Amino acid sequence: MIKLLAIFVICVLSIIGCKKERQASAEIGAKPKQIIDKVTTDINNATAIANENLKAVEDATSTPEKADQ
Repeated sequence: MIKLLAIFVICVLSIIGCKKERQASAEIGAKPKQIIDKVTTDINNATAIANENLKAVEDATSTPEKADQ
């Protein structure tokens, strides 16, 4: 009976000790998602800027053609 009680106490203490590790694991697990979200945002911003630049170049090159007509 005493052995069973000792095993129970050890299990309870182990579970209590794991709570801190679970929290740390959750924080570490969230980092890749944050990195992916930031990279996705940066790519979307760069794509928008590239599209604006491309449109400006197309507008600049098409202006002389309109003047010829």
